[in-house]
Amino acid sequence: MNKSILILIACLSLQANDVYYENGQTVTVTKIQDSRTKDNITYYKNSFGKKIGVTNEIIFQCKGSIDCLNVVEKYKLANLSKLSDSLYIVTIEEGANIFTVAQHLHEEEGVEFANPNFIKERRRR
Repeated sequence: MNKSILILIACLSLQANDVYYENGQTVTVTKIQDSRTKDNITYYKNSFGKKIGVTNEIIFQCKGSIDCLNVVEKYKLANLSKLSDSLYIVTIEEGANIFTVAQHLHEEEGVEFANPNFIKERRRR
């Protein structure tokens, strides 16, 4: 019986965390409840203790002369907008995990970076 409890605890601790990459580091995020949620913004607290908002958009950049359109077609991403020669913003489908999709894009060979489109809180100076 003790063995089955240990296996259950081990399985629970192996749950995947939502992460993104910042300056070469993996940053873990935890979803938080925010009474001000609107416009499909979901709020998280990152491993630095900073509160961040996320929409259903991903910003990504391709390396050099790599054609990002092939990446977009592979992942069936919608609403592609070109921000510059190699920088794009795309919308993911409703219900998909924004961090998982961004991780997969980030790991593509021709992609420089891929991150959710973060919403920052306004602060008065």
